[in-house]
Amino acid sequence: MVSTFLSSPHGRIHIFRFGSGPELLIALHGFSDRARMFTVLEPALSEKYTVVAIDLPFHGQTTWNKNTFLKEDLLGIIRQILAEQEKNTFSLMAFSFGARLAQAMLPELAAQINHLYLISPDGINTKGMSMATHTPMWMRRLLFRILQRPGWFIGMVDAGKKVKVVPPLVHHFLTNNLNRPERFQRTFGCWLAMDSFYLRRRHIKRVLQTTGLPTRVFIGKNDPMLGHSSLKKLYESIPNVEITWLDDGHRLVGEELGRML
Repeated sequence: MVSTFLSSPHGRIHIFRFGSGPELLIALHGFSDRARMFTVLEPALSEKYTVVAIDLPFHGQTTWNKNTFLKEDLLGIIRQILAEQEKNTFSLMAFSFGARLAQAMLPELAAQINHLYLISPDGINTKGMSMATHTPMWMRRLLFRILQRPGWFIGMVDAGKKVKVVPPLVHHFLTNNLNRPERFQRTFGCWLAMDSFYLRRRHIKRVLQTTGLPTRVFIGKNDPMLGHSSLKKLYESIPNVEITWLDDGHRLVGEELGRML
């Protein structure tokens, strides 16, 4: 396993590289995770793939000098990896928030992807996140400015939970991700990025159907974050998409997933 960096116009991108297989696999982690999470899959992936796992902007050891990142930024990083690995095609594995990013990039990347692996895919119907998704960009930018000292806001969120106005998942997310400067920047950096990676279910479905891209989706039966009915409606009617239901929650990247792969 090799830890190294890529140069980017907006920072230094940290990656983990492992495996010696002939095919390239690029891996995208979830929100508040890091590239290292995929190393548990090394025994399962190393023979078939050379894996390049990316620390996304505001995560891990990656340094990023903008307040957010765009689809074109991430596409540029992926193209740079392809060039350095001297590959024209690759497979893509993505977990949670990373799966939101991956699916939003399918119109640009599907023709180059050999296999797509989506693990606990965020973005289709993530519970408690509809307000975050539909908040206008001007409001997000305003909140980014006025919440630099978020203590008063966290107090309001605590009060909202007590009177059952703020859902528990939203309360947990906000109180744990606004309480330190680096977490604050990570949260708003990703929230501001969501417009650039906006998902339309019919667009995802059309790309998967028209390209015939071989896709495996792994979903936890006990995942409290994902809307299972929405995921079924999107994926089950597409013949090239295989859904695997695991007796687990949201965090599926582990040894059991490795055995299935």
